[in-house]
Amino acid sequence: MLGRNHALMRRFRALRRDASMRRAEGLFLAEGVHLAQEALRCGAAIEAFFVAPRLDSAAGGPALLAAIEQCGAPCHRTEDATLDAAQDARSPQPVACLVRRRTWSDDEIDRKLVDGSLAIVLEGIQDPGNLGALLRSADAAGCDLGLVAGASADPFHPRAVRATMGSIFRLPLIEEATGRAIARLHGLGYRLLGTTPRGGEDYSLADLHGKLALVMGSEGSGISPELRNRLDGVLTIPLRPGVESLSVGAAGAVLLFEIARQRRP
Repeated sequence: MLGRNHALMRRFRALRRDASMRRAEGLFLAEGVHLAQEALRCGAAIEAFFVAPRLDSAAGGPALLAAIEQCGAPCHRTEDATLDAAQDARSPQPVACLVRRRTWSDDEIDRKLVDGSLAIVLEGIQDPGNLGALLRSADAAGCDLGLVAGASADPFHPRAVRATMGSIFRLPLIEEATGRAIARLHGLGYRLLGTTPRGGEDYSLADLHGKLALVMGSEGSGISPELRNRLDGVLTIPLRPGVESLSVGAAGAVLLFEIARQRRP
């Protein structure tokens, strides 16, 4: 049983805290029964599981333990307190898995965009929870690709991963410089549509068919000038007088599901 000072637990804590380490090693942590189930169901490249005793009595715990035994990935047992202390969640979970992130070649990315018709560009989203929630909405609404650009939070931060509720294993995701993302999307025939609280086209009246990339900007300052100047259009969600704006997560969900509604057969 791994103790707090075991090398594997020290590595667990380091990966939780350090985005540069996660990026260099191509690994991230997924905490909780649901994310472990989703990782297994989606065929994620799981490097190892970390399991605490109370998983035996958690909802879905026995079935998950059986699935872990069958999948062949190493399973490291810890004390409850050891695994709790290694996490940053308000409600620490009895299981976590170490997952290797999927990498995509330029050719694979371009093929996704050629074969698909909807992408989301998240530029400068600074809160990991907001970033993860937007990726979850994008997955649910049928996006073919997620592009994280600019000074955004790490999409593989533990809070971002939790907020995706498993979409991190399904939605193809790349991190790319803003200019390169714009060039790639425009080069493959995508319209880039941004958002503004006032003065844009009413989202419910806009034609949202065809190859389209929805651009969501930072919580405080919105879309950067570099990207704003190269948009093909701007959408606005009409609000009740006196309401300043929606949160980026709420606005993204509204727009994504309007796109999905318009495209529904």
